[in-house]
Amino acid sequence: MFCVNGKEYECGSKIPIDLLDDKWKFLILWNLSQGALRLSELAQKIPDTSQRTISRKLKALEDSYLIKREVYPEVPPKVLYSLSTYGEGLVEIFEVMAKWGENYAKGINNN
Repeated sequence: MFCVNGKEYECGSKIPIDLLDDKWKFLILWNLSQGALRLSELAQKIPDTSQRTISRKLKALEDSYLIKREVYPEVPPKVLYSLSTYGEGLVEIFEVMAKWGENYAKGINNN
């Protein structure tokens, strides 16, 4: 039995499913796996959503300790988002998922 933020899990594999409960969080983490980015840069890389949605998802990912938010004391303020140590642990999983997706696409297109 595992407990995260007061929620109990009988299987550890359910934890990342709950943490990455929508495609926007996944896409944000995938893009941050390439390096730290500003909100506006994420919005350019994920054009089919709004900055407001990205901002809300970033906050949720920060609250889950999957990303870090670093504010630089400049005018205007510079804010960079990057993967935390926990978020970096997901990169290997993302790479396996990407490989699976490529194989799946090739397989069904050859039928």
